[in-house]
Amino acid sequence: MNNNTPLILPFNKIRATDLPLVGGKGANLGEMTHAGFPIPDGFCLTTAAFQQFINAYPNADDIYRQLDNIAANDIEAVRSVGQHIRETLLNVPIPAEIAEAVKKVWQETGTEHAYAVRSSATAEDLPDASFAGQQDTYLNIIGEESLLDAIRRCWVSLFTDRAILYRAQNNFPHREVALSVVVQQMVMSEKSGTLFTADPLTGHRHTLTIDASFGLGEALVSGLVSPDSYRVDKRTRVILDRQIADKQIGIFPEKDGGTRQEKLSEVQRVQTVLNDEQILALTDLGSRIEAHYGSPQDIEWAITGDEVHLLQSRPITSLYPIEGLKSPDDSLHIYFSMGHQQNMTNAMAPLSLSSFQQFEYSINKNNSIVHISGGRMFADITLALRHPILRKLIPALLSQFDALAPQVFQVLTQRPEFKRPNQVRFSPSVLKGLFKMMRRVFSALWRDEHEGFVERTNTLIDEFIEETASKLRAHPIGKAQIQATHDTLPEMPPFFLNWVPEAAAGIAATRILPRLARRYLSHKELEALTLGIHGNVVNDMNFAIGDLADLARQTPELAGHFDKIGDDAHAWLEEASKIEGSAPFFAAWEDFLDQYGSRAPSEIDIHMPRWIEDPLPVLRVIAGNMRKNESTRARFEAQEQAREAAFAHLMSVAHGPRARLMKRLYYTMTTIGGMREHHKFMMVRFVWVVKQILKENASQLISQDKLTSVDDVWFLTWQELLAIWDDTTTDWISITAQRRTDLERFQELVPPMVITSDGETPVVQYDMKDVPEGALVGNPVSAGVVEGVAHVVLDPQQETLKSGEILIAPFTDPGWTPLFINATGLVMEIGGALAHGSVVAREYGIPAVVGVRDATREINSGQRVRVDGNRGVIEIL
Repeated sequence: MNNNTPLILPFNKIRATDLPLVGGKGANLGEMTHAGFPIPDGFCLTTAAFQQFINAYPNADDIYRQLDNIAANDIEAVRSVGQHIRETLLNVPIPAEIAEAVKKVWQETGTEHAYAVRSSATAEDLPDASFAGQQDTYLNIIGEESLLDAIRRCWVSLFTDRAILYRAQNNFPHREVALSVVVQQMVMSEKSGTLFTADPLTGHRHTLTIDASFGLGEALVSGLVSPDSYRVDKRTRVILDRQIADKQIGIFPEKDGGTRQEKLSEVQRVQTVLNDEQILALTDLGSRIEAHYGSPQDIEWAITGDEVHLLQSRPITSLYPIEGLKSPDDSLHIYFSMGHQQNMTNAMAPLSLSSFQQFEYSINKNNSIVHISGGRMFADITLALRHPILRKLIPALLSQFDALAPQVFQVLTQRPEFKRPNQVRFSPSVLKGLFKMMRRVFSALWRDEHEGFVERTNTLIDEFIEETASKLRAHPIGKAQIQATHDTLPEMPPFFLNWVPEAAAGIAATRILPRLARRYLSHKELEALTLGIHGNVVNDMNFAIGDLADLARQTPELAGHFDKIGDDAHAWLEEASKIEGSAPFFAAWEDFLDQYGSRAPSEIDIHMPRWIEDPLPVLRVIAGNMRKNESTRARFEAQEQAREAAFAHLMSVAHGPRARLMKRLYYTMTTIGGMREHHKFMMVRFVWVVKQILKENASQLISQDKLTSVDDVWFLTWQELLAIWDDTTTDWISITAQRRTDLERFQELVPPMVITSDGETPVVQYDMKDVPEGALVGNPVSAGVVEGVAHVVLDPQQETLKSGEILIAPFTDPGWTPLFINATGLVMEIGGALAHGSVVAREYGIPAVVGVRDATREINSGQRVRVDGNRGVIEIL
């Protein structure tokens, strides 16, 4: 900012590109004034004026040093420092140059008017952070002295407690957020409110919602009044719904400045604020504004007489993006989150998403069903839901991942825009392939011998991984090796067919057997009947972790060293390796990393650190395991004995054909029923081979000044990785930097399980009958009731559990499994009966409830909770 930067700009001289000068609110007002929208006249004091005001205080640097030292969760420090800064700055005089400039433009705009004075931060009303309500607003300001005082108070409001906290929690550096002040002619509104051009509750992009109250909008914005609410279909201009509230009070301007609260009359309290003509006028205005910006908008408006005034418009930041989920025709399309199916809802790096598209291409070359939006994958299941048979199968299938799925599909498939004739036609070759697959599953379930099948499959996978690595390393680093790696990706999904039908048969046996045995066994015996199954790669991994803990215990000095694990795992390992007697542990440690080092939390995302790259989470789990007396293997052996006892009892009381069926199912379950994670583990090992190749190539690209770090490579697509070697003009460094920023923004979004091409995510709820007040409700997937201390874990790379804690997580996948060793209960935000966490919880015998909306926000670490895995209820005690 130089000496020529203006201190004040009128609205008609401001455009969207002036955001660094006038903040989000000011830039929007200038942009809409230029576009001809009905904006009351006004002007902005630019950030240059704010900076000049701050610099008028000689110890300004000390203010920012104090702010930089405040932790985001230190409320008391925020209060103390914030109050000191505000009291200090309120006594700083406004520089004479600014005061004169304000006086001049005020006289030009009209001294006879009252004004609204609002703050406009440079980090405000952005696509990924609204900052709405963080700074102060002053209404009905009359006279020069009051105007200057309101301007200073707006500047000082950059340091309110809520504004300081918001910046700290959203990682906005305090020094980089400057403040403009918007001075706008006051609208003495009779009616006012807000307008969302998309439904903020369901996300539906064609439903516009209006909230309205009598008087100034401050009553509604500050939450002092329950407003009337209207919903309108923007396409047809049909008013869908109107809810008339008991409004009780309004805020009105005083004649000499300021505002007052006033009780509304009995008639006005229950009277509709807006008539149909006004509702439709606002609808048309909102649609025009949305079309101008090209995205859904949150709008403030006011009405005086018959005149509608536009006070503000900002992007709606809470909607899940649907840019990649547009309808390919004029009908409604329904998308299912593949992250929910994978029990991993984090946003993924572009290279991971690009890889999954390559995987899909190997089995579906014509009409892709995988779509990407918000850094996540969604499957277009529209055509399947229009098929008379698949329409019934798909909701039932997906209910295994989320119990509310059938209700959601019921709502969406009734939409008139969805209904179309069945367009699914299975070709003879597809039908033949499906029949062949089902025949193989049936044969595995009822006829085949499975002795040694798991071992043969493990050998086959080992050979595939080794051959793939050798084949790729035969090519020189560079475009040729990238091309070979790219061409190898489609080979992986077909390879799964070597065992997936058998694994499916094993899982089917695990589901069918308890149903047939229900009449003969107690509930406890039924639970035991499907536990303690050999051949599961996740169980084997946990056995290995338990063995490492046992080995560490044998050397007291090494065991003590585990109490000193810091944040640098590699430094800790180097120190530990010098301890006398630690050699057996480290030999087993190397074997563990060789076998399982490719695993990680959210491991289907290639950019996530593998345990071999960052072993800290595993070391912490080993440390926790050492503090626990129970052996992982001993618990498994106890489950195995209980299973065999339950089956023996079953065979003693069941007879005839049913007994023979159950005996066969038990055989299938115990021989191949543990293979449910084989495909995931094989994919993770394959991804690790690819990741090593890409890291080496990234180093080469760094030497060519096309990337700045190895991790930049995860922010390119495969097509870009093939093009980058010969491209000499594209700024790849800027591209990867922007995508890093995008990924951070996407991680803050909560992905819906199901979303439509219109952006709708229906709100459905579990049955809340007989649920204690304040309790959370979800899907019970592992029986039992437990009370304990909650531990919210968002990133298992950073945290582990103490023995006896209840794990509260957004989701879990195999990379999270070691945390279950110490958990006594589980609560997850997503998932169904077959979700990874649900299955592991049953194997570990801990109560679990999944599909609990916002569990990681509603429950805090350290709270004592009761998890009822029988009813699906979580009580915060």
